[in-house]
Amino acid sequence: MIFDQLSGYADSAAVRYGMLTDSWRSLFQNALNSSRFGAPAQASDVVREAYQIAESFLDEEREHAERVTTSVALEALQTTLAELESSDATKLTDAALQHLQATQSYIIDELVAQIHRDIALLRQTLQRAVLEVSVSAKSRGISQRTALIEYMIGNKAELDFVFHDRHARKWASKKFVRGMWRHTLLAVYNEVVMLTLADHGVTRAQVHHQDASAQAHGMMIALSSNADLPTYSEIRNEIFHPNANAVLAREIADV
Repeated sequence: MIFDQLSGYADSAAVRYGMLTDSWRSLFQNALNSSRFGAPAQASDVVREAYQIAESFLDEEREHAERVTTSVALEALQTTLAELESSDATKLTDAALQHLQATQSYIIDELVAQIHRDIALLRQTLQRAVLEVSVSAKSRGISQRTALIEYMIGNKAELDFVFHDRHARKWASKKFVRGMWRHTLLAVYNEVVMLTLADHGVTRAQVHHQDASAQAHGMMIALSSNADLPTYSEIRNEIFHPNANAVLAREIADV
């Protein structure tokens, strides 16, 4: 089912981002163990290397974004054409392709924004470690190396890369990435469904939920704003949240 595909794609994206943050944690540990620890240029060098790793990651993510969004879009197109009993070729229209390109850019923009936040945290955490070690060494009259060893043994804080949402809730970065990918891919599916229905002169769509007893199952939406029914944009965040198991489809009587 499409829900399993969406979750699988999102899970894979989260794993990839988790590997990226693991590489940054390794940079941090290497910085602590380096003979250059505390040197004026060290933090800048670490950040530069972190961005180099991120650039390679983004190059691969652009390929993933293009491949995966296209796959989901084609699935939506083929399913909708079958529901419409249409013999049209299963080829994405220019409008759908343009929409996909904008969506792919959105995915990368969201990843870039989170990368900036996470690398800023990496820099800040390293700077705080340098400060704590320096203060400890000077205040107690011990060597910086001794103070650093004590810091590494006694500091239980993890380098947790996180995302803060609009409600001030904290999410692990890779969990945020998973949610962003799944939400976006769910939108791709629904929006290609709407484009396909509109191309065939259909003015309404119906919510199909994996659970037939769900309240949203069977809900009708209008494909234009001058109707009594709600529009996609009005129900999108409530019905089609990142973990939703609901999609739009052609209207079916007695669903």
